Amino acid sequence: MILKWIKRLLPTGQDREKEREQLQAVKHKASLAMQRYSECSEEIKSKIEQNHFARYLVYEKGGNGEHAHN
Repeated sequence: MILKWIKRLLPTGQDREKEREQLQAVKHKASLAMQRYSECSEEIKSKIEQNHFARYLVYEKGGNGEHAHN
């Protein structure tokens, strides 16, 4: 009886395969999101340069809620 209960709790080969497929899908989505973010960032930089918009703003690196300084 305990053995049946333990077997039921242990992941099966199908479960592991399904988890691998889900992980691959998540990795792919994350990769696409990062690529799109990079492309958008380059697009924005290009537009700023073309329009001389925010030419003198200096942005500090970091994600700690730092703001642009004039």
